Amino acid sequence: MKGLVLSIGLPRKGRFRLPDVRYLVKRYGILLLLAALLLTGLVLGVIYAANADSQTLLSLDFLFTTNLDARLSQSAFGIFCACFASDFLFLFGVYLLGVAAWGIPFLFLTVCFKGFGTGVTAGFLCLSHSLSGAGFYLLVLLPGTFLFCVALVRFCAFAFESSKRVFCILLGKQAVARPLREELLTFSSRFLSALLVTFFASLLDTLLWTLFAGTFQF
Repeated sequence: MKGLVLSIGLPRKGRFRLPDVRYLVKRYGILLLLAALLLTGLVLGVIYAANADSQTLLSLDFLFTTNLDARLSQSAFGIFCACFASDFLFLFGVYLLGVAAWGIPFLFLTVCFKGFGTGVTAGFLCLSHSLSGAGFYLLVLLPGTFLFCVALVRFCAFAFESSKRVFCILLGKQAVARPLREELLTFSSRFLSALLVTFFASLLDTLLWTLFAGTFQF
């Protein structure tokens, strides 16, 4: 019985050994870094929204939701197009950076900028409309935004590996394991998967806007 208890207990004690932490960092380090950059951009966006004037914020409305009157006056199809178009720009930009040898630093900037936009939207709504703005963001905007951000961070991790592989091949530091055409097809399929998630995130945004946006008074 004592041997059985020890055999069960030892793996539990060994779960948090240093080699396991190193494995997690090696396996998920890029995802964690990208998520941290997204959160950093979010904080910076909130700070910016607290200090920017209304005209500057309205000029960013194509990428970020800062003009509620214009969005609320749109049809369901118009809301879907507005949501999908801004998210598509981020995804397509990441795709182009993923096939470029110099894309890695700009991938980090793109994720940070998306977090910045998310923070600008949240900060603008909360500061301008108080509790109504906070409720609107949490109920209407956050679900679709969260879903897209998860897809964006994951796709950026694939783009990071793709860009790094292209860079190493150009420098002659890595042998070509598969034809570049196959690499591009694999990366493109991941882009289509991220695009599909973005489509559903935009549908979710449209549904929530249609059902609940009119219940908030601004």
